Amino acid sequence: MKPFLTGHADLVHDVSYDFYGRHVATCSSDQQIKVFKLDKETNEWELSDSWKAHDSSVVSLDWAAPEFGRVIASVSYDKTIKLWEEDPDVSELSGKRWQKLCTLNDATGPLFCVKFAPSHLGLRLAALGNDGKLRMYDALESSDLRSWTLTSELSVLPDPPASHLQSDFDLSWCPSRFSTERLAVSAMDRAVIYQRNKQGKLVPAGELPGHKGLIRSIAWAPSIGRWFQLIATGCQDGKLRIYKITENPEADTISSVTEGAVNGNAPGTTESDSTVPLSIELIGEHADHQGEVWSVSWNLTGTILSSSGDDGKVRLWKASYSNEFRCMSVVQASR
Repeated sequence: MKPFLTGHADLVHDVSYDFYGRHVATCSSDQQIKVFKLDKETNEWELSDSWKAHDSSVVSLDWAAPEFGRVIASVSYDKTIKLWEEDPDVSELSGKRWQKLCTLNDATGPLFCVKFAPSHLGLRLAALGNDGKLRMYDALESSDLRSWTLTSELSVLPDPPASHLQSDFDLSWCPSRFSTERLAVSAMDRAVIYQRNKQGKLVPAGELPGHKGLIRSIAWAPSIGRWFQLIATGCQDGKLRIYKITENPEADTISSVTEGAVNGNAPGTTESDSTVPLSIELIGEHADHQGEVWSVSWNLTGTILSSSGDDGKVRLWKASYSNEFRCMSVVQASR
């Protein structure tokens, strides 16, 4: 692993690969988004285009699934979500190759995270920010990416955090097409799984316990060949945590679950039924980074977990035959 110069004039907040791993997009406090392409011959990243995307720090971006075209969503402290589409007929390095499709401005506070849903759910995205609201948008027509509608909005915190306090938010969709629509949401020091009930409403289905600081990153693993799900989190308390998620056989139906997590009750509970639809077990907790864990990410098969932290190293984790995750490799960038 070796670094490359992005050319950003300020802190880089997020890096996102496209589906094929041949392009990477970066965003920064300099209000710019940059897209790089991988040169197959030299194996070096070359700048494809760069443009001013927002009027404040750009903190998160994500690529849509390739079947929907070359589309990037970005969010910023300026409280907006913007969608961009590549025009292959415009020359590279012109600053105009990526055209703005639309601006979504329902948020009332800085936005921290945006993620497209898995492609089997259609062209859908979710965004989360400092106003404590999770908002979900659907494209009205996949052939017209300029028209989007707000389909869901729910509070993930009882009250928005005070403006003078440090805050962090993240979300990750369940990638499995064989389960109901779910996503894991981290807001400050809490992480809750939400899923769609029979009435089509997003409701809490369980909480990931044990965090003692701001949750910096959350990642839902692909479940190829597994009967259960895995979620990883990276936390300010210096711990990487891995959770095993299974269907709870004691839960009759999720349609009875209300927003207990939002209203201050136990997540996913009602007054008449305290059974949550998911069983959540902490199966791994590691402090190898010896400082804050800033990012966690799974490979495409969900078998290897990568993490990065204050020690400046990337650690790769893999489950043993007993399903215990152990660090299999430590990678450090060299100049």
